[in-house]
Amino acid sequence: MSDEEFYPEEDGGEGESTAAAGKKKIGFLPAVVIDILKWSAIVIGAIIFIVVVVVITVNTMGGGSQATVSRLPQHSEFEQTALEELEWFGQIGDIRGSTADQVRRTFIISPHIGYTTGSDRTLQELIRRQIQIHETIAVYFSSRPVVELQGVENRERVKRELREAINRIMSSEAQIRDVAFTRYEFIEF
Repeated sequence: MSDEEFYPEEDGGEGESTAAAGKKKIGFLPAVVIDILKWSAIVIGAIIFIVVVVVITVNTMGGGSQATVSRLPQHSEFEQTALEELEWFGQIGDIRGSTADQVRRTFIISPHIGYTTGSDRTLQELIRRQIQIHETIAVYFSSRPVVELQGVENRERVKRELREAINRIMSSEAQIRDVAFTRYEFIEF
């Protein structure tokens, strides 16, 4: 056995080829440029895939703008009062109490009363009858279960009934036009 079998001779050309392997050229482009292009293509492909999945999911779940518009309640009285410009009386403040449920719930509401713009007579009467209006609203909510008060349709009915009840308190020359709430909460304890 010779030393040549255990220690193969190193070739000068082989060492150069190992060092050059890290900077291998494919055609006329270096390997680094090829790697950058490859990863860019992977990232762009992933973004396109994600966008396609999101669009398909949104369309399948019915999240398009047409589906949202069709879910809006159609209430002619609401549309009519939304167009009318009103002044708002909001000095009644928060009204708190409990509903007529077996397991009582606390209601917290902040009513505002809409009246015809420029009607000083209505404003003066609202100020004079503020305590009566507060009591009328509190009794209204305390005498009903929360099932009759929650939801969009019930809320519109509540506004209509409160407007009628308040107008019964007011003189015929000073009628209110609308009731709105900035706070309309029912809390279970």
